[in-house]
Amino acid sequence: MKKTQQAAILAGGFLGPFTGQSLAVILPQFADSFGITLGQAALTMSFYLFPFATLMLFSTWLVRRISPTKVVLTAYTVVLSAAVILTITPVWWLFLITFALAGSANAFTMPVLQIILKRTTPPEKLGSALGTYATMQSLGLLSAPLVSGLASVVNWRLTYVLVAVVALFIVVVQVPYLPAQPVDDGADTGRRFFSWAEIIHMLTCFAIGFGLIGMSFLVALHVGEAFGLGSVGRGLVVMCGGLGAFLLVRAVGRAADAAGARTVMLASLLGGVVMLVLLPVVPSVWFVALLWGGATLAAQGVQITVNLLVLRSPKGTTMISTVQAFRFFGSSATPVLLLPVYQGHVGWSFWVPALGLVAALALQATVGFAGRAGGKGGGEQAQSPA
Repeated sequence: MKKTQQAAILAGGFLGPFTGQSLAVILPQFADSFGITLGQAALTMSFYLFPFATLMLFSTWLVRRISPTKVVLTAYTVVLSAAVILTITPVWWLFLITFALAGSANAFTMPVLQIILKRTTPPEKLGSALGTYATMQSLGLLSAPLVSGLASVVNWRLTYVLVAVVALFIVVVQVPYLPAQPVDDGADTGRRFFSWAEIIHMLTCFAIGFGLIGMSFLVALHVGEAFGLGSVGRGLVVMCGGLGAFLLVRAVGRAADAAGARTVMLASLLGGVVMLVLLPVVPSVWFVALLWGGATLAAQGVQITVNLLVLRSPKGTTMISTVQAFRFFGSSATPVLLLPVYQGHVGWSFWVPALGLVAALALQATVGFAGRAGGKGGGEQAQSPA
């Protein structure tokens, strides 16, 4: 693989999270620009995430019949066009539709890029490769609040100029060419139902999407109201989430290769619970930033290990987008379900999703225990039909 092609894959890892988080810290300014309520502004984020998650349920099935390279390039051409419209549209309804279109296109980038990584990486190095990819996703999470916060000083729409530039880079440089994925990667294609392990991975992804990844806008609102921070200050705090993951997530990938994906996953889920419980009650904005950094690292740790377990399982390349979709269903539900909770009681808007992580932790621990009892290596290969 050429270095420029590897750079294109990593740029794709950056762009999806960056676009998805681009409004998180500027919801008040965004609402003022279009003359809409804060609730409508928060709903805009869901319009990106819900079609993204829905289409991800089956997006990797395209790869069975179409070159994944062609899928990715077509999707980024759509993202490029959408970014231009997002930069210039004067009306909210057109922004809403275009943002949903960008989310739909990105449903065919993230999981397909990870399949390209799997097909071009030695198996023993897959955890490290996914860790590097997750580092770029973290950079997207890290930079989105800072870039949009700084851009809002002049015009928040400048954020989407960067989206257009990165999408153009990927379209011009291109990712490695690969033929269409074989129909059968060694799995029993006759199995119609999901295994219990796959269902639990889906629920786990929903839990981290709802309770960790999707919480950035609530963190921004909390530090704005509790500590009086403006858009740039809110952006810096939320940026700390991406910074923590950016600095440490590659080590998480290496740990998953060395110690086992299930062990790292359980530790990450427990860490996420602790961060959410403490975050709304600490008295200093510096503590909030530190806890949010730990929470985002925990989310990335869970996502990397889920990806590893799925990709190493039978039918992994066709299941990966379906499992990952539930993370974005969770994130799309966060503004709708937790903003009213936040407006009623700040603490419970963080503690409710913490309970969801506890449930995911219990389910994953049960699968791991059952796998060890059955002699299947911690349940990492268990695929009993549901």
